[in-house]
Amino acid sequence: MHLNATDHNMMTLTHTEPLVQELQETLTRLYGPLLASRDLWKLLGFNTPAAYRQARLRHRIPVVEFEIEGRRGRFALTQEVARWLAEQRLAIPQTNLPKGEKDMT
Repeated sequence: MHLNATDHNMMTLTHTEPLVQELQETLTRLYGPLLASRDLWKLLGFNTPAAYRQARLRHRIPVVEFEIEGRRGRFALTQEVARWLAEQRLAIPQTNLPKGEKDMT
């Protein structure tokens, strides 16, 4: 069976949404609807705040960051971070499944 780009995108969306929902619920419970950069660097997989700042300078942050008037620092929407995390996970086939199980990606 050959999938065109639209079919592939729909299948990916179908597999992505449950994980996005789960991550969004967990992250929202832990951090609220906004993630401050002090938490964001860890969630995006940077080893240190300095590495995160360097990525920001190089425009390599994978989600939209913004400032809020009267607040210090930068923020990202928890929903966008959850989606990015899910997409990263589902873009790579799982190699450590028990024998006989298939990855749903």
